[in-house]
Amino acid sequence: MRKLAILGSTGSIGTSTLDVVEAHPDRLSVVALAAGRNRELILAQARRFRPRCISVALAEDAEWLESELGYAAEIHHGAEGLLACALHPDADTSVAAVVGAAGLASTEAALRAGRRVCVANKESLVVGGALMRQAQEAGGGELLPIDSEHSALHQLLAGRLPKDIREVRITASGGPFRDWPLERIQAATRAEALNHPTWKMGPKITIDSATLMNKGLEVIEAAMLFGLAADQIRVTVHPQSQVHAMVGFNDGTYQLQVCANDMKLPIQYALLHPDRLPGPVPPYDWNTSRAWTFERPDLQRFPCLALAYGALRAGGTAPTILNAANEEAVSAFLEGRIGFWDIQACVAETLNALPGGPARDLPQVMETDACARTRARAWLTGRGA
Repeated sequence: MRKLAILGSTGSIGTSTLDVVEAHPDRLSVVALAAGRNRELILAQARRFRPRCISVALAEDAEWLESELGYAAEIHHGAEGLLACALHPDADTSVAAVVGAAGLASTEAALRAGRRVCVANKESLVVGGALMRQAQEAGGGELLPIDSEHSALHQLLAGRLPKDIREVRITASGGPFRDWPLERIQAATRAEALNHPTWKMGPKITIDSATLMNKGLEVIEAAMLFGLAADQIRVTVHPQSQVHAMVGFNDGTYQLQVCANDMKLPIQYALLHPDRLPGPVPPYDWNTSRAWTFERPDLQRFPCLALAYGALRAGGTAPTILNAANEEAVSAFLEGRIGFWDIQACVAETLNALPGGPARDLPQVMETDACARTRARAWLTGRGA
């Protein structure tokens, strides 16, 4: 029986994780749930799964939850609450699904404590990938990806020798603007950017998909997870989102991983690995007529992808700066304070303005994160945000 601490339980990954738990009650149980401000949903989840430890964002929400819960549980809030859930002594597996750099400390702590960490929070690996690896080695924990592309690579690369791998390719749907001309993309509205054609995700990751920054972050994540160089990782636009990754071998052949575009599949893979069991998603139907298409990403229309490759090649804290500036810019766009094209401009300016350096430890990385946010906010304020 795996005993789970689900960090980010009210988001799309968290709710899908709980669906997987319900499909495998003999294999999975919930020990801890951590959420943000959606207190009505965390209350419903707590009553349904009765975790021993619960955390929310604010003290007033924690007080409200305690008055409404109806059974005895540890109730926490804030960053300390995230850590309390991640490190609960009864949990052996942590699902890291907190959006943004806020999930970094709890992911690192769970790895250092020797837990299996199923990471959907790609920012943890983008911002502090080397630190995550150090924590994993120090604590003997496991790191398994939940992103569909990295889950696919985990399956494809298992047992393969690095010398046999020529390249890996992760696929991108292309987002809502895949076939839009540059001028129309530059003027895209919030509603248009949130209208993803394939996946149902939270607003931040949906905007990242529209800019292709999400795919850029995934390139950095793949490098951190699998020890790959930037030139070994390619992005292929595949609008149908059925092929999630490919591995190319030195002899010119490729292997592909295919499954339905449902996040419950990579979640279940990470939770139950190495076992493969029937779950809440039906098997892929090969009797249905369909067509798959593949194309190169256009870096002129989607410059965020090129910025991510540049940060990966620069190394050190450059990915931290990239991620922080992007989070600030996306937040400003979602709030209607800047235009869509300003997102990439803010990230590019912040990367140009701040010198990167080695990523030595968690406090130094978080200091870099804070400096990058300050610089990005100053730029956004200059744009009228």
